[in-house]
Amino acid sequence: MRTTDAAEALAAIAPGSHIVAGPGCGAPIGLLGALGKVASDEGWTLSSGLLLGDYPFLDAVREGRLNYRTWHVMGPIRALVADGTASYVPVRASRLVNSLAARGVDAALVRVTPPDRHGYCSLGPSASYSLDALGFARVRIGEVDPDLPWTHGRTAVPASLFDALVESAEPTPSYHSSTADATSRRIADHILGLLPSEPTLQIGIGAIPESVVSSLGGTGLGRVRFAGMATDDMVDLSEAGVLDTGGDEPAILAPELMGSARLMDFADRNPDVALFPSSYSHNPAVLGGIERFVSINTAIEVDLSGQVNSEMVKGRQVSGIGGSLDFVEAATRSPGGLRVIALPSTTPDGKHSRIVSAIGPNGTVTIPRSMVDTVVTEYGVARLEGRTHRERIDALIAIAHPDHRDALTAQAGVAR
Repeated sequence: MRTTDAAEALAAIAPGSHIVAGPGCGAPIGLLGALGKVASDEGWTLSSGLLLGDYPFLDAVREGRLNYRTWHVMGPIRALVADGTASYVPVRASRLVNSLAARGVDAALVRVTPPDRHGYCSLGPSASYSLDALGFARVRIGEVDPDLPWTHGRTAVPASLFDALVESAEPTPSYHSSTADATSRRIADHILGLLPSEPTLQIGIGAIPESVVSSLGGTGLGRVRFAGMATDDMVDLSEAGVLDTGGDEPAILAPELMGSARLMDFADRNPDVALFPSSYSHNPAVLGGIERFVSINTAIEVDLSGQVNSEMVKGRQVSGIGGSLDFVEAATRSPGGLRVIALPSTTPDGKHSRIVSAIGPNGTVTIPRSMVDTVVTEYGVARLEGRTHRERIDALIAIAHPDHRDALTAQAGVAR
């Protein structure tokens, strides 16, 4: 395998290029750091999804040497998106390939395993849009990480596809599961009581859905499969015999592995874990054919009609659409499927209810009211499917924090 240094590899990217970098635990951190250093007056634009830890190119963005676009807003870039220094792209995960095709990709930067004896590399933990970006790009650069897992599914790419391979000096990015507290555990307990036997579960990022996964071992639900993000807790379920492994279909069908070295070791050459691009792994038509598909997603706020805002706080973009709407649509299609929205009843300081009378101009509707079966807080479950607008109001107020129920009742009375 012939490698070069990052600066030499990046020199092949033409001025004015649109550069797409892989996300999450498959992010090419070394290349991104080098990109931030060498960017000057080329007029480059970088696009990516969720990145973990520091964003090593942000000085170049702040100084105007590099344009940055993202479809998943994380903490380090929220202020830059708010003031217009960086840009947010609202797109469903299943439509990422269409978004890349519409914008065009001049260069793709991805993290890969060393080539095997057949001359193929694996994209390892990240398949969501990296393979599509490589397919569109004119210049393809791989950051080679010997610690990356070789994953099943659709992650293999010939080493000959790359214009340059760069040995990584950066450790594999890792994701550490959120710490559960009493509130998230109570919400998880309510969700567990809703689940059908032998479900296929989709979970989002955060303490609540991850608490659901960590609690599945003693529920008596039978063997469980997963779609969407894969996490460390799923390794525990496999060891406990809860994960439905060894069948014709993978136990975990994911666009991304989001975890530590433990998850990466578990996924390495393991046919029970398969990674596919978002055009497949987030496709509602594909996932909707799975019986008892349950989507479990968190939210910033839910209004009294059942509308869900998962993206904005006080007019600021703090997250992205991601796969939430795709998974909710999949659960809508699934025989025996279920659509769950889970959130704490208040903001951390308790001052503001997260069940609100209406999503106002400082928020946005990520998931419409017609696509929510149940809303769960630590105070219980509001069942919305088949209920009238008045019944929805009553059900949602009943699971709001007691300190805010009178105000919500008064606001609902004014709105009627």
